[in-house]
Amino acid sequence: MGFLKPLSSQWQIAFLVLCLVMGALLWRGHRQTSKLASIAQRMTEQLELLALSLGTIEGRTSNTENTLIANLSEYRMAMRGTSHYREYLQKLGVAPASDIEPILEAIPDGATAVGKDGSILYANRAQHETTGIEAGMSIYEIARKFAPRTLTGAPIPVEELPESAALRGDDVREFLIHLSPPGAQGDVILSVNGSPVRDIAGRVVAAVMVARVISKEMALAIQVRQLAEAERRVAVSPEPSRR
Repeated sequence: MGFLKPLSSQWQIAFLVLCLVMGALLWRGHRQTSKLASIAQRMTEQLELLALSLGTIEGRTSNTENTLIANLSEYRMAMRGTSHYREYLQKLGVAPASDIEPILEAIPDGATAVGKDGSILYANRAQHETTGIEAGMSIYEIARKFAPRTLTGAPIPVEELPESAALRGDDVREFLIHLSPPGAQGDVILSVNGSPVRDIAGRVVAAVMVARVISKEMALAIQVRQLAEAERRVAVSPEPSRR
Protein backbone atom coordinates (compact mmCIF):
# COMPACT_ATOMS: atom_id res chain seq x y z
CA MET A 1 0.00 0.00 0.00
CA GLY A 2 3.01 2.30 -0.50
CA PHE A 3 1.16 4.15 -3.27
CA LEU A 4 -1.30 5.44 -0.63
CA LYS A 5 1.37 7.20 1.47
CA PRO A 6 1.20 10.49 -0.48
CA LEU A 7 -2.53 10.69 0.36
CA SER A 8 -3.88 11.88 3.65
CA SER A 9 -5.17 9.35 6.13
CA GLN A 10 -8.77 10.34 5.38
CA TRP A 11 -8.29 9.76 1.66
CA GLN A 12 -6.60 6.45 2.42
CA ILE A 13 -9.56 5.33 4.51
CA ALA A 14 -12.02 6.50 1.84
CA PHE A 15 -10.10 4.64 -0.84
CA LEU A 16 -10.03 1.45 1.22
CA VAL A 17 -13.76 1.74 1.95
CA LEU A 18 -14.40 2.24 -1.76
CA CYS A 19 -12.38 -0.89 -2.56
CA LEU A 20 -14.29 -2.86 0.04
CA VAL A 21 -17.64 -1.64 -1.31
CA MET A 22 -16.67 -2.47 -4.89
CA GLY A 23 -15.44 -5.89 -3.79
CA ALA A 24 -18.69 -6.53 -1.95
CA LEU A 25 -20.70 -5.46 -5.00
CA LEU A 26 -18.65 -7.68 -7.29
CA TRP A 27 -19.04 -10.60 -4.90
CA ARG A 28 -22.79 -10.01 -4.64
CA GLY A 29 -23.08 -9.71 -8.42
CA HIS A 30 -21.20 -12.98 -8.80
CA ARG A 31 -23.58 -14.66 -6.33
CA GLN A 32 -26.63 -13.28 -8.15
CA THR A 33 -25.22 -14.45 -11.49
CA SER A 34 -24.57 -17.89 -10.06
CA LYS A 35 -28.06 -18.01 -8.59
CA LEU A 36 -29.63 -16.97 -11.92
CA ALA A 37 -27.55 -19.59 -13.71
CA SER A 38 -28.72 -22.19 -11.21
CA ILE A 39 -32.37 -21.14 -11.68
CA ALA A 40 -31.97 -21.25 -15.47
CA GLN A 41 -30.44 -24.71 -15.19
CA ARG A 42 -33.33 -25.93 -13.03
CA MET A 43 -35.87 -24.45 -15.46
CA THR A 44 -34.10 -26.16 -18.35
CA GLU A 45 -34.17 -29.46 -16.48
CA GLN A 46 -37.88 -29.01 -15.68
CA LEU A 47 -38.66 -28.26 -19.34
CA GLU A 48 -36.70 -31.36 -20.36
CA LEU A 49 -38.63 -33.41 -17.81
CA LEU A 50 -41.92 -31.94 -19.09
CA ALA A 51 -40.99 -32.79 -22.68
CA LEU A 52 -39.94 -36.28 -21.60
CA SER A 53 -43.18 -36.76 -19.66
CA LEU A 54 -45.20 -35.54 -22.63
CA GLY A 55 -43.39 -37.92 -24.94
CA THR A 56 -43.90 -40.80 -22.51
CA ILE A 57 -47.61 -40.10 -22.15
CA GLU A 58 -48.07 -39.75 -25.90
CA GLY A 59 -46.10 -42.93 -26.46
CA ARG A 60 -48.25 -44.87 -24.01
CA THR A 61 -51.54 -43.61 -25.41
CA SER A 62 -50.90 -43.20 -29.14
CA ASN A 63 -51.20 -46.90 -29.92
CA THR A 64 -54.41 -47.22 -27.92
CA GLU A 65 -55.87 -44.08 -29.45
CA ASN A 66 -54.91 -44.97 -33.02
CA THR A 67 -56.29 -48.47 -32.54
CA LEU A 68 -59.50 -47.05 -31.10
CA ILE A 69 -60.02 -44.68 -34.02
CA ALA A 70 -59.23 -47.45 -36.50
CA ASN A 71 -61.72 -49.75 -34.78
CA LEU A 72 -64.37 -47.06 -34.69
CA SER A 73 -63.94 -46.44 -38.40
CA GLU A 74 -63.89 -50.16 -39.14
CA TYR A 75 -66.98 -50.94 -37.11
CA ARG A 76 -68.85 -47.79 -38.24
CA MET A 77 -70.09 -47.03 -34.74
CA ALA A 78 -72.79 -44.36 -34.98
CA MET A 79 -75.52 -44.79 -32.34
CA ARG A 80 -75.72 -44.98 -28.54
CA GLY A 81 -77.00 -48.59 -28.28
CA THR A 82 -76.04 -51.71 -30.19
CA SER A 83 -79.45 -52.26 -31.81
CA HIS A 84 -79.90 -48.54 -32.49
CA TYR A 85 -76.66 -47.89 -34.27
CA ARG A 86 -76.78 -51.18 -36.17
CA GLU A 87 -80.25 -50.31 -37.46
CA TYR A 88 -79.07 -46.81 -38.33
CA LEU A 89 -76.02 -48.06 -40.19
CA GLN A 90 -77.93 -50.75 -42.05
CA LYS A 91 -80.10 -48.01 -43.52
CA LEU A 92 -76.92 -46.28 -44.69
CA GLY A 93 -75.51 -49.47 -46.14
CA VAL A 94 -72.78 -49.73 -43.53
CA ALA A 95 -72.34 -53.09 -41.81
CA PRO A 96 -70.60 -53.01 -38.39
CA ALA A 97 -68.31 -55.99 -37.84
CA SER A 98 -68.95 -56.35 -34.11
CA ASP A 99 -69.93 -54.50 -30.97
CA ILE A 100 -67.12 -52.51 -29.35
CA GLU A 101 -69.27 -50.44 -27.00
CA PRO A 102 -67.91 -52.22 -23.85
CA ILE A 103 -64.38 -51.27 -24.95
CA LEU A 104 -65.36 -47.64 -25.39
CA GLU A 105 -66.95 -47.56 -21.95
CA ALA A 106 -63.78 -48.92 -20.36
CA ILE A 107 -61.21 -46.50 -21.81
CA PRO A 108 -60.19 -43.43 -19.79
CA ASP A 109 -60.45 -41.04 -22.76
CA GLY A 110 -63.71 -39.57 -24.00
CA ALA A 111 -65.13 -41.12 -27.18
CA THR A 112 -68.01 -39.76 -29.23
CA ALA A 113 -69.71 -40.45 -32.55
CA VAL A 114 -71.20 -37.50 -34.42
CA GLY A 115 -73.86 -37.77 -37.11
CA LYS A 116 -73.68 -35.97 -40.43
CA ASP A 117 -76.14 -33.38 -39.11
CA GLY A 118 -73.89 -32.61 -36.13
CA SER A 119 -75.87 -34.57 -33.55
CA ILE A 120 -74.03 -36.53 -30.86
CA LEU A 121 -75.02 -40.13 -31.56
CA TYR A 122 -72.86 -41.72 -28.88
CA ALA A 123 -70.76 -40.52 -25.93
CA ASN A 124 -69.01 -42.90 -23.57
CA ARG A 125 -68.99 -42.54 -19.80
CA ALA A 126 -65.59 -40.81 -19.66
CA GLN A 127 -66.74 -38.13 -22.07
CA HIS A 128 -69.90 -37.44 -20.09
CA GLU A 129 -68.14 -37.40 -16.71
CA THR A 130 -65.37 -35.01 -17.80
CA THR A 131 -67.30 -32.64 -20.05
CA GLY A 132 -71.02 -33.26 -19.56
CA ILE A 133 -71.45 -34.01 -23.27
CA GLU A 134 -73.94 -36.79 -23.91
CA ALA A 135 -75.88 -38.44 -26.69
CA GLY A 136 -78.74 -36.32 -27.97
CA MET A 137 -76.80 -33.04 -27.93
CA SER A 138 -75.47 -31.39 -31.08
CA ILE A 139 -72.26 -29.56 -31.87
CA TYR A 140 -74.37 -26.40 -32.24
CA GLU A 141 -75.62 -26.80 -28.67
CA ILE A 142 -72.07 -27.45 -27.48
CA ALA A 143 -70.85 -24.30 -29.23
CA ARG A 144 -73.62 -22.30 -27.58
CA LYS A 145 -73.48 -23.70 -24.03
CA PHE A 146 -69.88 -24.91 -23.53
CA ALA A 147 -68.05 -21.80 -24.85
CA PRO A 148 -65.38 -23.65 -26.87
CA ARG A 149 -62.28 -21.52 -27.35
CA THR A 150 -58.58 -21.68 -28.06
CA LEU A 151 -55.89 -21.57 -25.38
CA THR A 152 -55.65 -17.82 -25.92
CA GLY A 153 -59.39 -17.41 -25.29
CA ALA A 154 -60.54 -16.84 -28.87
CA PRO A 155 -64.03 -18.32 -29.48
CA ILE A 156 -64.18 -21.33 -31.83
CA PRO A 157 -67.21 -21.19 -34.17
CA VAL A 158 -69.14 -24.35 -35.03
CA GLU A 159 -67.56 -24.68 -38.47
CA GLU A 160 -64.07 -24.72 -36.92
CA LEU A 161 -64.77 -27.34 -34.25
CA PRO A 162 -62.84 -30.61 -34.65
CA GLU A 163 -66.13 -32.49 -35.20
CA SER A 164 -66.96 -30.22 -38.14
CA ALA A 165 -63.55 -30.84 -39.68
CA ALA A 166 -63.98 -34.62 -39.39
CA LEU A 167 -67.47 -34.41 -40.91
CA ARG A 168 -65.92 -32.59 -43.89
CA GLY A 169 -63.67 -35.61 -44.39
CA ASP A 170 -60.51 -34.38 -42.64
CA ASP A 171 -58.44 -36.30 -40.11
CA VAL A 172 -58.02 -34.33 -36.88
CA ARG A 173 -54.89 -34.65 -34.74
CA GLU A 174 -54.29 -32.98 -31.36
CA PHE A 175 -56.83 -30.21 -31.75
CA LEU A 176 -56.58 -28.18 -28.53
CA ILE A 177 -59.87 -26.85 -27.20
CA HIS A 178 -60.84 -25.12 -23.95
CA LEU A 179 -64.38 -25.85 -22.69
CA SER A 180 -66.53 -24.45 -19.89
CA PRO A 181 -69.07 -27.21 -19.15
CA PRO A 182 -72.31 -25.81 -17.64
CA GLY A 183 -72.54 -26.59 -13.94
CA ALA A 184 -68.99 -27.94 -13.71
CA GLN A 185 -66.59 -26.81 -11.01
CA GLY A 186 -63.96 -25.73 -13.52
CA ASP A 187 -62.94 -25.56 -17.16
CA VAL A 188 -61.33 -28.41 -19.05
CA ILE A 189 -58.71 -28.49 -21.79
CA LEU A 190 -59.01 -31.27 -24.35
CA SER A 191 -56.67 -32.71 -26.95
CA VAL A 192 -59.01 -34.03 -29.62
CA ASN A 193 -58.34 -36.55 -32.39
CA GLY A 194 -60.92 -37.64 -34.91
CA SER A 195 -61.65 -39.31 -38.23
CA PRO A 196 -64.53 -39.35 -40.69
CA VAL A 197 -66.67 -42.49 -41.05
CA ARG A 198 -67.57 -43.38 -44.63
CA ASP A 199 -70.18 -45.72 -46.07
CA ILE A 200 -69.46 -48.31 -48.77
CA ALA A 201 -69.80 -45.57 -51.42
CA GLY A 202 -67.11 -43.47 -49.74
CA ARG A 203 -69.49 -40.81 -48.47
CA VAL A 204 -68.95 -39.33 -45.01
CA VAL A 205 -71.87 -40.41 -42.82
CA ALA A 206 -70.47 -39.70 -39.36
CA ALA A 207 -67.32 -38.83 -37.43
CA VAL A 208 -65.60 -40.50 -34.49
CA MET A 209 -63.74 -38.41 -31.95
CA VAL A 210 -61.40 -39.20 -29.06
CA ALA A 211 -60.81 -36.46 -26.48
CA ARG A 212 -58.24 -36.54 -23.70
CA VAL A 213 -58.29 -34.12 -20.76
CA ILE A 214 -54.85 -32.54 -20.36
CA SER A 215 -53.24 -29.92 -18.14
CA LYS A 216 -52.54 -26.36 -19.26
CA GLU A 217 -48.80 -27.08 -19.15
CA MET A 218 -49.16 -30.07 -21.44
CA ALA A 219 -51.42 -28.09 -23.78
CA LEU A 220 -48.78 -25.37 -24.04
CA ALA A 221 -46.10 -27.96 -24.73
CA ILE A 222 -48.24 -29.48 -27.51
CA GLN A 223 -48.89 -26.02 -28.94
CA VAL A 224 -45.17 -25.16 -28.96
CA ARG A 225 -44.39 -28.44 -30.73
CA GLN A 226 -47.14 -27.84 -33.31
CA LEU A 227 -45.81 -24.35 -34.04
CA ALA A 228 -42.28 -25.73 -34.43
CA GLU A 229 -43.52 -28.43 -36.80
CA ALA A 230 -45.47 -25.86 -38.83
CA GLU A 231 -42.40 -23.63 -39.12
CA ARG A 232 -40.31 -26.63 -40.15
CA ARG A 233 -42.81 -27.58 -42.87
CA VAL A 234 -42.79 -24.02 -44.20
CA ALA A 235 -39.00 -23.98 -44.20
CA VAL A 236 -38.67 -27.19 -46.22
CA SER A 237 -41.59 -26.56 -48.61
CA PRO A 238 -40.46 -25.75 -52.17
CA GLU A 239 -40.88 -22.16 -53.33
CA PRO A 240 -43.48 -21.65 -56.09
CA SER A 241 -41.92 -21.43 -59.52
CA ARG A 242 -41.79 -17.98 -61.06
CA ARG A 243 -42.65 -17.52 -64.70
